[in-house]
Amino acid sequence: MKLINPPVLALRRRSEELLASAERERQHNVDSAALLLFYAAECSLKAVYMLQNNLKMTDEARGRARSARSFGHDIHGLIHALNVSRASIKAAPRIVVERTGQSGDPTILHEAWRYGEKIRDTSAVCEWLTSLIEWARNNR
Repeated sequence: MKLINPPVLALRRRSEELLASAERERQHNVDSAALLLFYAAECSLKAVYMLQNNLKMTDEARGRARSARSFGHDIHGLIHALNVSRASIKAAPRIVVERTGQSGDPTILHEAWRYGEKIRDTSAVCEWLTSLIEWARNNR
């Protein structure tokens, strides 16, 4: 099976579409909106990573730059790879799954929300994700 391999402009466009969808969904279902926001942040960070490393497609790697696809849903890894200063984004809140008390890094967010788990302090997580999208907009 061949994987989808979008170009950088498709990621930028999709990030904006997902952000708009998250804003519309927020009044109906906060967790669904948060999942859309997670994916918007992921797309926007991958787009900046690709631009900074002159990568045309998500599965392309060049020199020391790995492919954007290789990050999977690891937003923290993208933040690190992009050298995003802590001062330029909101601090990442502690991620805790309400039902189990499981805590972890942001990579568990998309899975928790995708399967209907509640995250403690979703609003703080959404503010952090929004700050990542804003950072990406300012660093294209």
